[in-house]
Formats: sequence, structure tokens, C-alpha cells
Amino acid sequence: MISDQYQAMVILTEEEEIITGRIIGDEDGKLVVMTDPFDASKTVTIAKEEIKEKKPSLVSLMPAGLLNALNAEEIKDLLAYLMSRGNPEDSMF
Repeated sequence: MISDQYQAMVILTEEEEIITGRIIGDEDGKLVVMTDPFDASKTVTIAKEEIKEKKPSLVSLMPAGLLNALNAEEIKDLLAYLMSRGNPEDSMF
């Protein structure tokens, strides 16, 4: 299950264009969608009236194989960080 904070959406426009990304803005009848999880400046703004369909993506924005670049110790450190919620005083460290 993907947290609402990181859930990507798949948006189909009236012109049959598919836009996938995380909604980072919703105001004045427009959605702002971040389309690149590594570059927050890559966004698309879509008028709500141009949206034909909007649904949650079944695929995470997390790139496949991301952990492959880490060794066992780095993965343990990452898990400790996540489980402690970044608190350096937590017993995980």
C-alpha cells in the first residue's frame, strides 16, 4: 500500500493525454502535478475541466531496483532511520 503523501495519480485529459505524477497543488480550478520524483520543478498544470478521468496509480513512484546500489549495512541504516522516524535519539541507532 502506498501512503497518500506519496501516491501518484494517473490523469486522462479530454485530449486523451495521460499524465502520471503526484498532485502537489489544487486551487483555482487547476491541479499541479509533479511528474518527476527526482525533480520537483518538473510540473504540469491541468485545468480540472480538462480532466476526463483521475485514478490512483497502482505503481509506486519509487524507481525499481533503488536498493540495489546499497550494501547490507546501508540498508540496515536506512531501515533504522525509517523505523525511528529520523529521531537520532531512538534506540534503533
